[in-house]
Amino acid sequence: MIIRKRNSISSTPIEHCMGGEGTVMMERLLEGSDEMLNKGRAYVRHTLNPGVTIGKHTHEGEMESMVIISGRAKHIINGVTQELEAGDIIVAQPGDTHEIAQTGKEPLVLIAQVLFE
Repeated sequence: MIIRKRNSISSTPIEHCMGGEGTVMMERLLEGSDEMLNKGRAYVRHTLNPGVTIGKHTHEGEMESMVIISGRAKHIINGVTQELEAGDIIVAQPGDTHEIAQTGKEPLVLIAQVLFE
């Protein structure tokens, strides 16, 4: 069993995440592959303040799901633009290329999970 209390989760700044703009604040909810039964590499909460983006990147041999917790975003996947808000879920499958940008007045908070193919 793994239990992490909110006050034990530290936040790490990632400048120009995947070539994006600004600084993404990342909180590791699970600590990598060992805690994910060797089926994934990331289970994180990202916070993007106004103007912050995660740059365009391609998932090779893995998939990424994102759940929007709060805020608004523009998500571009394989050239298709989507407007996202709290409660929306997107999944980038192996080979998909995507990027995401915070677009609202409040910070964008999302949970992302990256699983191996």
